[in-house]
Amino acid sequence: MSSDQTAFADKLIRRIVDECPRRVAGSKSERHAHDLLRAEYERLGLPVEYHHFSWNISLYATIALHFGLATLGTLLFFLVHPVLALPLHLLAATSYLGDSTRRFLLLRRLFKFVPSQNLIARAPAEGTPRLRIALVAHIDAAFTGTVFHPTLIRHGTKEPPIAALGFLRKSVLIATAAVFLFAAVDLAAWLWPAGWQAAAGAILGIPPLIAFLFNAEVVLRNHVVPGANDNLTGCAGGVVLAERLKDDKPADVELVFIATGAEEAGTGGAYSLASDMSGGAWARENTVVLGIDSLSNGELRYMQDGEVVAMSIAPWLVELIEGVRATDPRFAQVRDFVIPSGATDCMPFLARGYDGVCLGCVDPSIGAPRHYHRPSDTPDNLDLEQLALSIDFVEAVVRALMART
Repeated sequence: MSSDQTAFADKLIRRIVDECPRRVAGSKSERHAHDLLRAEYERLGLPVEYHHFSWNISLYATIALHFGLATLGTLLFFLVHPVLALPLHLLAATSYLGDSTRRFLLLRRLFKFVPSQNLIARAPAEGTPRLRIALVAHIDAAFTGTVFHPTLIRHGTKEPPIAALGFLRKSVLIATAAVFLFAAVDLAAWLWPAGWQAAAGAILGIPPLIAFLFNAEVVLRNHVVPGANDNLTGCAGGVVLAERLKDDKPADVELVFIATGAEEAGTGGAYSLASDMSGGAWARENTVVLGIDSLSNGELRYMQDGEVVAMSIAPWLVELIEGVRATDPRFAQVRDFVIPSGATDCMPFLARGYDGVCLGCVDPSIGAPRHYHRPSDTPDNLDLEQLALSIDFVEAVVRALMART
């Protein structure tokens, strides 16, 4: 990426951080940030539209509700009767399984939904596109809390000594599985009481309790980070890529540059867009989704989504990315990464049957980008050299996709 483009990306990120400091779902800051980005795409001559949807504000309130309900079930198990704990454990675990896979939403719907929007800019094809490449970044910023302290992330995401124990890196998977297992203990304690059930309940109640406490603390703190890396780097990168690619693509290829809202609230924008487009507007056969999220403060990775249920990357897409990686020594850092918890904007599209992958940076010494969901995620702490390299790699992947027959 040229020095002028790097300077442009830095300036745009700084402006959005300065003018839109609290970019949560449905906020004025989120909308103003979208408007600033819209002006940049219109400057490039791309047609731009808003895709409107509604979503709730806080992912952490949703998680706290699920595992708080599970913890209430645990108290009923010990203090009242297992028969009262069983429906709470089943409801909490089943609801979070559906929520985390974006298959269905239950307990989330107890929270107020607010209007938000996705920004969509297009470099259209001539006629029916042979290929549509959707590059998706989110413009909203995250809440912060103790759970995002680098030391906790480092310990929570470190590789276990045995590969088969890799699931131990997925804290939300452990908490959800523990609640499902607790429901089985509830049933056993109700029908066939035995001494071992109290011990099992004491152990199984720990993961959901921890999940509840950490996420409730985020809710109570109510502090939003600047989000310079996560994910204004992706948003600025989308504009740079549009400028590079809009006039240098095959006529039968459509490029779509998307800045979603409400991603940090649980991929709300991507979930709504995937739901609407999968009805026929974007055929799965000719659409590939590339998430671009946190393009600095680490080494570039292609990411496997799925905090509870793994969502595999299509083998042909892994092969293409590895092929691009081999084309330039600068890309040697790129490798795969399994996301321990949370999700990217690519995940709702994968859940709807699209092929796609998210590209983003991870500091191997932490298990997340530096300054991840921290107040220190500021423009001054961005690694602009890595941002430029990441954008170059995304461009190379897009060009490889366009050249693929």
